[in-house]
Amino acid sequence: MRNRREFAHVVLDDAFQMLADNVRGLRIDEALFVPSGGYRSTLGTLKHIAGWSHVYRSYAFERQPKHWAQIDWPRGLRETVESSQSYLDEVIGWAEAAHHNWLRCLDELSEDEALDDLRPLHWGELKPLFDIVATIARHHVYHAGEINQLLSIVRGEAWEEYEEVEENHISTVGHRVRPPWLFQKPNHHGATLAG
Repeated sequence: MRNRREFAHVVLDDAFQMLADNVRGLRIDEALFVPSGGYRSTLGTLKHIAGWSHVYRSYAFERQPKHWAQIDWPRGLRETVESSQSYLDEVIGWAEAAHHNWLRCLDELSEDEALDDLRPLHWGELKPLFDIVATIARHHVYHAGEINQLLSIVRGEAWEEYEEVEENHISTVGHRVRPPWLFQKPNHHGATLAG
């Protein structure tokens, strides 16, 4: 059975993996896409996720926490993103570093009760550490979904797992992306589905 520290670690790691799965192999042209009427790209969203992850962890664990302007931004804090693959890769690496720092800090807790300790947030409120971990996990999952939607638009893809019913009024015929495991599962007649 897992203890609470292990549970917090798993919750945060699983949430981050949803995000990491979305950006694996991400190209700069995809990362810069902003849909009509939108205001933030995948790259901008990644910077947002990583920046707040660094800030929340800093406030929860460091004696002298760093706020938005003090954290170590890739290529410095800037108003606009740099439109290059190398910059995108640095931002992804920065998000991964924030996540690994969270896991390290959680692993360094000596007992489960430490998750109940009140820790500061950047606006001055105190919350139990476990609640802060849950906030970061929700933040990762929320924005992973946002990124997934942006990428499905720019890639012209629609995920349909084990279904043939259109989910909305827009046909996805010709745009379906089916995971490899879909073809391994038997249908209701016991036969394996074919492409």
